[in-house]
Amino acid sequence: MQQFQRRDLENLFTKAEALRLAAEQGALPLRFAGRVLVSAFFDASTRTRLAHETAMLRLGGAVTGFADPEVTRAGGATQESLYDVFRMLSEYGDVIVVRHPETGVAALAAHAAGDRAAVINAGDGTGEHPTQTLTDLYSVWRRFGKIDGLRIGVVNDLRMRCTRSLLRGLRDYDCTVYAVAAPGKGLDSQLREECAQRGPHLEICEDLREVLPQVDAIYSSPTILDEVSSVRPADGVLRGDTPLTASLLEQYGQPDLAVFHPLPRKGEIDSSLDSTPFNGYWEQAHNGVPIRMALLSVMLGGE
Repeated sequence: MQQFQRRDLENLFTKAEALRLAAEQGALPLRFAGRVLVSAFFDASTRTRLAHETAMLRLGGAVTGFADPEVTRAGGATQESLYDVFRMLSEYGDVIVVRHPETGVAALAAHAAGDRAAVINAGDGTGEHPTQTLTDLYSVWRRFGKIDGLRIGVVNDLRMRCTRSLLRGLRDYDCTVYAVAAPGKGLDSQLREECAQRGPHLEICEDLREVLPQVDAIYSSPTILDEVSSVRPADGVLRGDTPLTASLLEQYGQPDLAVFHPLPRKGEIDSSLDSTPFNGYWEQAHNGVPIRMALLSVMLGGE
């Protein structure tokens, strides 16, 4: 996210809005006819891969690639080097969308592709997830009509790459972030230092009940490896892994509070929120397509 300045983000938001409107009117420009997006997913994905591919298809382009490297020479017993994989993919497509469990592989892909193909980081290990953050920020911007002045809570596992990218994406905005971590899953010292030097303003909190009455939005990270416990701790503190339920938000949250989550969820976002006005995550999932259409339009120069 370091490469995106505020003006870049807001330019993408504006383009995404125009493309959203065009899609609703059945008037999307097929500007990518003859262009190819290559999906190179070495790790599991649902929304990220499909949103990129849908964005390309809706703009008239074509899609190829793999969602499981084990069925190609990119994985398995006959695996070739990652450099060779990306060098080869750059001969087949105009843009390569890369997800890999190792941090830094997207940068390797960009080096291997050179100027033959653009590269989009769709999540690299514990590093970053830039297009998820574009989706998240666009969703907040659409919901509230602004980002400046908002108070945003981030909860659950704050080591996740989506949270890391979100905080970096907020650095040029005048907003306050309240962090409530699950036990042992707080922000690392590097990210805290980045926030102290550049922003956003960050406050570390212990109990959700301190935060919910103050914030406009809650951003929950996924629970990847652990199960969400329904047992409340003996000390009564509602830490960042406390499931967000309709009753909890009705008791402590503001009426116009919005809950965002990149999905998939386990139990950190209770299904009781699905039919309430607090739910911002289904619209957030929908927003993944128009914001990626905007990104592809900028990267491939199809305007």
